[in-house]
Amino acid sequence: MLRTSWISIFGNTFLSLLKIVIGILSGSLAVLSDGLDSASDVVTSIVILIATPIISRPPNSKFVYGQEKAENVASTILSFVIFFMGCQMFVAAVNKIIHPEVTQMPAVIAVWVTVISIIGKLLLALYQFQQGNKVGSSMLKANAVNMRNDVIISAGVLLGLGFTFLLKLPILDPILALLISIYIVYSAIGIFKEANVVLMDGVSDTSVYEKIIYAVEKIPEAHNPHRIRSRQIGNRYTVVLDIEVDGNLSLTEAHRIAQEVEDSIKSSLDGIYDIVVHVEPLGDSHCEERYGICKENL
Repeated sequence: MLRTSWISIFGNTFLSLLKIVIGILSGSLAVLSDGLDSASDVVTSIVILIATPIISRPPNSKFVYGQEKAENVASTILSFVIFFMGCQMFVAAVNKIIHPEVTQMPAVIAVWVTVISIIGKLLLALYQFQQGNKVGSSMLKANAVNMRNDVIISAGVLLGLGFTFLLKLPILDPILALLISIYIVYSAIGIFKEANVVLMDGVSDTSVYEKIIYAVEKIPEAHNPHRIRSRQIGNRYTVVLDIEVDGNLSLTEAHRIAQEVEDSIKSSLDGIYDIVVHVEPLGDSHCEERYGICKENL
């Protein structure tokens, strides 16, 4: 995974610098904004590079759940960086639209560097996705999706440049840059929201609770799963829940049922970190707890 991250860093750095330099020299604000978007990919790859050894550290007395949430902390910082870049580009694009007298036709080289960017980004995205599947890394696959989106952005820039030259309307270039800046800001907000769901002990996909209840219901002797709590540690789930069993069963039998519930949840839900099953006598529960999920309030 480290080698893949380094390849991503070098590739994106080259494409980013190329687009930023050519964007400035050619006078194309759209190509410049595309270059800044690629620069955010460099930062993302560096974050992955830094976070990987931290995430892989084993649990200790200070971090008993390990340090996999370092990825989400880094993503939150990254979202602020990307947000600031997007806002800066937004201001620059608006300023150029408001003052069209200083707007000039971009040089043709802007088209060629955009074509090179599309090819390079596509190759990097395919490589990242292939390696992500190979090592089972969600970070690499997420980065591949991000690069695929960059290919779409660059294709939009290329289309916009084509219309700019075809219609002889240089104003289209800052308008396109404005749209890209909005997309960058929107992406930053999305990264921030997703990272903080995990940091606030939430789950990105609430259907996990339906899967847990379904898994419990597959065990005939386990009843009324309730006070179900789940949170994410990295890309894995910790699950805590209460179940009811026949109160006349022995401790050994109750433990067996709890173990079967745990095994059923693990087979029904991918990425389990830990499960805690609390056993109660049948008919002893209620669904008015301040926290947790039960079937009635799904």
